[in-house]
Amino acid sequence: MKVFVNDKELILFEGAKVKDAVLSLDKRILREISQYDILDKYGNQTEIDGALQEGSQLFIKKIGK
Repeated sequence: MKVFVNDKELILFEGAKVKDAVLSLDKRILREISQYDILDKYGNQTEIDGALQEGSQLFIKKIGK
């Protein structure tokens, strides 16, 4: 399935979670996850184990920036 993280298109397997998208983008972010906010396209904070669906949009932002 196709999802977008920080406007970058990623192709993930069906049933992927937010964690899988973060890993696909940058493994370092997951190691330092407490320093980041993960937001959906509406600006709502998401959990790392949250479900994704086709066309999901996420934005990963460093806290304090």
